[in-house]
Amino acid sequence: MKKENIITTIKEYSIVTLGVILVAFGIQYFYAPNEIAGGGLSGLALVINNYVPVLSVGTIIFLGNLVLFIISFILIGGDFGFKTIYASFALSLVMDIMEKVFHSYALTTNLFLAVICGTLIIASGLAIAFAINASTGGTDILAKILNKYSTIDIGKSLLFVDLFVVICGGITFGLDKGIFSLIAVVINGLLVDKLIHIIEKKQKEKEIQLENVS
Repeated sequence: MKKENIITTIKEYSIVTLGVILVAFGIQYFYAPNEIAGGGLSGLALVINNYVPVLSVGTIIFLGNLVLFIISFILIGGDFGFKTIYASFALSLVMDIMEKVFHSYALTTNLFLAVICGTLIIASGLAIAFAINASTGGTDILAKILNKYSTIDIGKSLLFVDLFVVICGGITFGLDKGIFSLIAVVINGLLVDKLIHIIEKKQKEKEIQLENVS
């Protein structure tokens, strides 16, 4: 592998790591302690954890991702698959560290603030990952597949996939929190598309500047 490729790979995985940390932080300090199942495998993991508390949220996410990895390799490709495997393992690890070492807690018990702050942080993390052809695993993989084989934007794909999780969250944690979870999913879907557009625009501007310099 050439030196340039090694540097590029390290840079890409560093960016994925940043996205993972943001997603984990949003879940562990805003969503999970307030029982907001904001879609995705993480939201589904919160529901399962409520019924099977012996399994941590991070562990459930890890087990769920094992099934989805095969699908991502077959339908999307190796580059996305490897980055997603790394991101999903990292997400489970970081979430468990936040939960068991730092004893994560609710930074706010106001559900509205929890939804807004948590979604802003999580959407930023997801957008960072998606922008370099990766994901944090889980239902993000299904959203990526839907995006690849249709004309639906990735954020809207996330919204469609996450509706099932929101319904489960509403049944498990109550209608009020179900409504807040729905709000989180809608905001997340729209915000991810917007952030990806901004990131890609910045990347294109940098490429144009480099071409002009050369």
